[in-house]
Amino acid sequence: MPLTNTLTLEALSSRMDAWANETSKRGRLVRAFRKNLGDSPDLQAARLALLIEYAAQPA
Repeated sequence: MPLTNTLTLEALSSRMDAWANETSKRGRLVRAFRKNLGDSPDLQAARLALLIEYAAQPA
């Protein structure tokens, strides 16, 4: 399922798996997204938008 012109759900998921153990901002973002910190749909939507933006950027 394409999320953007170049990013699929599977690609996002695999990148999030790779980032989950990083100490970087995107690693913290993945962990916060997965734990649903704050229990807020608005926060989760914002986190997902940032993760998609990170994943869509060329390496």
